[in-house]
Amino acid sequence: MYHLNLDFANVLLAFDALQDKEMTSHDRLETALMLMAGEDLPDLEDWPDLWDAITGVLRAEDVHAVEYDQNGDPMPQHIQQRKPDFDFGQDAQLIYAAFWQTYGLDLFEQRGQMHWYKFQSLLAGLPDDTKFSRVRQIRGTKLSDIKDKKERAEMAKLKREVALVAVEDGEEEGGDAYGS
Repeated sequence: MYHLNLDFANVLLAFDALQDKEMTSHDRLETALMLMAGEDLPDLEDWPDLWDAITGVLRAEDVHAVEYDQNGDPMPQHIQQRKPDFDFGQDAQLIYAAFWQTYGLDLFEQRGQMHWYKFQSLLAGLPDDTKFSRVRQIRGTKLSDIKDKKERAEMAKLKREVALVAVEDGEEEGGDAYGS
């Protein structure tokens, strides 16, 4: 049994470690596990299972209620894969500013005090009037839904300006964003 360090800043450090291309994949996973579960790790072959368990805990708030049919059997769930519309690393300044603007919270002062679930809940509750929310909305806009050519061209320009940069190869559009 492991006692996880679910301070939001610690979780974000673990995610950063997983994307650090200057480390080997072994070192990235070991660093993330040590940040989350401490230094007393299981044998190497059990690391993927431990990380899967940790990500299950981190994403627990994303679990949707199970619907049942008339016989009491669970209905099939349709999980829709969405393209990431934010990245904790690339959007860190926008997230910081949005928390300050909305909640008056200085995230630097919240390190060691704010649980991951609270951070996730507050992040999900950010209003549309933050720059972070506006950038996410731009990233999520489908150009094909815009009929006016001028509006579509303007939105395409905005999308290029705020596009996520892939961590692996530096190309634009969607990298390994979590939680988006």
